[in-house]
Amino acid sequence: MREPGDVEPDPAAGTQIMLAEYAALRAEVGRRANVQWSVFALQLASAAIASVAVAATSNLAVLVLVPLSSYLLGSRYILHDFHIKLIRRYLRESLSERLAGHIRWESWRSAALAAPTSRGWFSVTGWNFAHPTRLAFEGVGLLAVLSAAVAGVYHWWLRPPAWPLIVGYALGWSLGVVVTVLLRRAFRRASDL
Repeated sequence: MREPGDVEPDPAAGTQIMLAEYAALRAEVGRRANVQWSVFALQLASAAIASVAVAATSNLAVLVLVPLSSYLLGSRYILHDFHIKLIRRYLRESLSERLAGHIRWESWRSAALAAPTSRGWFSVTGWNFAHPTRLAFEGVGLLAVLSAAVAGVYHWWLRPPAWPLIVGYALGWSLGVVVTVLLRRAFRRASDL
């Protein structure tokens, strides 16, 4: 029941508010995409550090840290990807509906990406292990784990270190294997969203 002095709702104002919400959410998607690229660049720097670590025996322990950094950075990348997908879903399923279907980009994009030709094994939208982003995170972590194992065994076979160093290295290597597997599972779950 309306009280005397109540203002009649203006439908045009509601539309303007929803359009402002759309603009803010699209800006948030852009911001998160930029953060993803920054995280990707940090991961490439981590891979470069790993390549330097392979060159010298004294830096061999750095290889054990690379899978952990890949996991941390990959998780951040996936987190932003999750929020971008969530915003896109909200725009498609809620905001567009409230605007009488006038915002169609997200629904059109979803339909276009669902086409069978856009999800091949070596497609940039395929989000499988051959995807460049997954290779940058998972591939670098896996390569570091394998390199650390081979280099550690080779160097220690030539000149065995003290057992505490071996135990610490083995624990670090084991942690690297665990986080690499966890990162792989996280990317697989992210591809299902």
